[in-house]
Amino acid sequence: MSGFTRKIYDTFFNIRFLKFCLAGIVNTFNAAFFSWLTSLFLQDNLAAVAGYIISLSINFYLNSTLVFKRRLNLRSYLRFLISYIPNFLIYFLVTFITINTLNLPQFWGTVLAAVTGGPITFIIIKFYAFGKTNKKTDLN
Repeated sequence: MSGFTRKIYDTFFNIRFLKFCLAGIVNTFNAAFFSWLTSLFLQDNLAAVAGYIISLSINFYLNSTLVFKRRLNLRSYLRFLISYIPNFLIYFLVTFITINTLNLPQFWGTVLAAVTGGPITFIIIKFYAFGKTNKKTDLN
């Protein structure tokens, strides 16, 4: 196996990535649910954004405590949010196209966006939001 192939394998074929995927499944459900819930009183595109933001806060908790074993703090939360900007752009674009062009329910836009943006987001949060470890931020 070449060095690059080995890095790809080591990054995506481990328990941490599996936990990230499980948290992502929960996050996808939460985004769809909260988007639906907020669509009862907001326009669909705004509801998709609101649902995304609510689910992202829950996802930060799951990734901090279960995936990367870090204490919750404002600095990590802000870095986590910044790490999700590319994911948000993918999410917004896919849900916009799904709702407005394909006329499909918003739920399917959320699912398609999660599958597309998940691996990219994992790499970003792994190295940017949770990359450095120290005893002050690690949970044992």
